[in-house]
Amino acid sequence: MFTEIEPSEKVTNKILKQITQLIKDGELKPGEKLPPERQIAEMMGVSRPALKQTISILEAMGIVESRRGDGNYILPCQNKIFNPIILSFYAAHGNMDDILEVRYIIEVQNVKIAARKRTEEQLALLDEIISRMEGPKTLKERILLNNEFHLELIRITGNPLLINFYESIIDLIGEQITTTDGSDFYSTHKDIVEFIRDKNSDGAAKSILRHFGVKFPNFKYYAEDM
Repeated sequence: MFTEIEPSEKVTNKILKQITQLIKDGELKPGEKLPPERQIAEMMGVSRPALKQTISILEAMGIVESRRGDGNYILPCQNKIFNPIILSFYAAHGNMDDILEVRYIIEVQNVKIAARKRTEEQLALLDEIISRMEGPKTLKERILLNNEFHLELIRITGNPLLINFYESIIDLIGEQITTTDGSDFYSTHKDIVEFIRDKNSDGAAKSILRHFGVKFPNFKYYAEDM
């Protein structure tokens, strides 16, 4: 099942790719226990520390569950988990600051474009999403609504490359919601829409920076650009 890794290959990335490919191909199934780490390492021709590091990455991604004294098990997971961008993010030990930096690069400019290009129909859709944000929300509800809102802002550009890229990282963005308490969830998103409605590009950009600043006060670009 497992094959030897070429010496020239970056070991952790290649182990990740091989294991996730085996899951996609159905050779490793949800609920199935992985062979002992020593056995996998020997079959792949890799060190146990490299394999352990990869297992830790897979566990962080929700693909594998490590049970103390029992072994490693494959968890039920969707194909979107195997997105190469997400795999490379975890393999490089990316963190929330990395995600925030990508969001800063994309979203601050995006809301400026949205303020210029938005239609009444797109505003109505944003208003509908905002209306569902009002009131107490569970963590899962906040993640879904947040992702829906920010993806809709991206769609206003009409740029298929940007839309497809943002869709590919939406699960990473959702992870940030777990680090926040949900306060100001409704008001910060509503402020962004109001500036877009008024076609105020600079106001929309500052509003989304405030949105980042409220949730992530140590965000390094917040103080610089406000």
